[in-house]
Amino acid sequence: MKEFKNVCVLKVFEPDEKTIAAIEKAANDRGVWADVKLADGDCSITVASERDEVAFNDAVKDIFALCGDKLYSDAGESLAEKVVETLAAAGKTVSVAESFTGGLICSRLVEVSGASAVLYEGAVTYSANAKIRRLHVKAGTLESYGAVSKQVCAEMLDGLVSTRMSDFAVATTGCAGPDTDEFGTPVGRCYIGVADRDKKEICEIDFDEERNGLRRHAANTALWMLLRFAENIK
Repeated sequence: MKEFKNVCVLKVFEPDEKTIAAIEKAANDRGVWADVKLADGDCSITVASERDEVAFNDAVKDIFALCGDKLYSDAGESLAEKVVETLAAAGKTVSVAESFTGGLICSRLVEVSGASAVLYEGAVTYSANAKIRRLHVKAGTLESYGAVSKQVCAEMLDGLVSTRMSDFAVATTGCAGPDTDEFGTPVGRCYIGVADRDKKEICEIDFDEERNGLRRHAANTALWMLLRFAENIK
């Protein structure tokens, strides 16, 4: 990229096509340069101007307004960096139980300097037996609803929270393909949950991506959910 006098990198999670188009138009209307890169749900918006600082600042304000509450950083930080920063500032820790994401969430976190202050543990409970043994998911729940279900995700979260060793819990379970499971779960269906000792939030999401793209997108979604969950805890 050429040298610019004024540069700002904004990070946004899952802006839709309409928002991206509006962001590009806002920059163009102000006569500044903007580059939007979206990968696995995570979006980086670089806004730059060679000379006109007033137009640059106005463009950034316009884009801030367009991004709304999906904006998570105005300093180019990754989701993992923002999660570590937010938890560390609050003196909070997190435990993670991953099935189809296979450790990607923990890997993202430990790439960040200072992760040891916030990541208590991570468990890749890929098999049904691991979910039962490590997280105390009930065999009856697995038999009734299948591993890829809101009910199992909830019990995975409960298994982490019940130890009372960390402040937050994150859990993922999904069908990464290439085939459906014995319950006919569609490929791309996943459940991602976050919890503390008082409440939990679980999302059902259907991703239309290849196996590893699905896993990357789900890991980013889990970090985003954890970030928003943690920011709302007083």
